Amino acid sequence: MVHMLLVTALAVALLPGSAIAQEEPSDSLAAKQKNPYGSGAGIEVILTNSGFGLGGYYSLALTSTTSLMAEITLAPGKDEREFKFSSYFRSSIPNKANYLLMMPVQVGLMRRLFQDQIEDNFRPFLQLTGGPTLGWEYPYFRDCDGNGIFDPDTQVDGCEERSYDAITAIPRGAFRLGWGGIAAVGAHFGRGRRLSQGVRLGYAFTYFTRPIQLLEPGISGGSQRFFGTPTISVTFGRLF
Repeated sequence: MVHMLLVTALAVALLPGSAIAQEEPSDSLAAKQKNPYGSGAGIEVILTNSGFGLGGYYSLALTSTTSLMAEITLAPGKDEREFKFSSYFRSSIPNKANYLLMMPVQVGLMRRLFQDQIEDNFRPFLQLTGGPTLGWEYPYFRDCDGNGIFDPDTQVDGCEERSYDAITAIPRGAFRLGWGGIAAVGAHFGRGRRLSQGVRLGYAFTYFTRPIQLLEPGISGGSQRFFGTPTISVTFGRLF
C-alpha cells in the first residue's frame, strides 16, 4: 500500500512539469523568441529638406524577420523654392504666404535584412509605411487688404501688415488632410536586448486632398498638393 501511494505521489508531482514542457508558446511569444530585436518603442529625430522634426514609433515582431511598424511624426513642410534671409534684427522669406505643419500617422512593415549573414550588433532593415497626414496651414503674415501679398507699407483702417513668427500664428490656421508614406532603409546598432539605436535614410511623401498655398498667389505654381522630401532619422528606443 505504501509503495502504491509513493508511485501515485511521484506521478502527480511529475505531471505538471510534463504538461508545461509540452505546452506550445503563444504566437506573440514565439515571434519574440525568433526575433528578439523586433518589438520595441522609442523616439526619433528627423531631418528633411524643410527642417527638423520629432516623432515616435512602436514595433511588434510578427516573424523572425518582419515586424509591424506604427509611427507618428511632426515636422514642417515648405515649398522647395523658399529662401530665408536672416539678419541680426530680423529674418524674412520673400513671397511666402503660409506656414505648414505635417503630422503623418503611418502603419506598415519593417523587414530585417541579411539576418543569417550579419552579426546581431548591426541589423539592416527595409521599412515601408503609409497612412493619413494631418496638415495645419497657417498664415505667414497679417493680410490687411486681403490680396494675399505681403507689403509691409500697407495699412488699412489701422491694420498694418507684418509677418508672424512660426509659433504665434499657429492658432490662426486651418486643418488639411492628406495621405502619404515613407520608403526607407536603415540599420540598428548594438547587441543589447534592452536598448536600441539606429539610423534610417528614406523618402517621405504626402498628397493633400486640396491645394496648399505656401507662396503668394502671383508666384507661378504657388499652390501644391504633393510634398516629397528625403529624410534622415536617428532613433532611440527600448526593446520589449
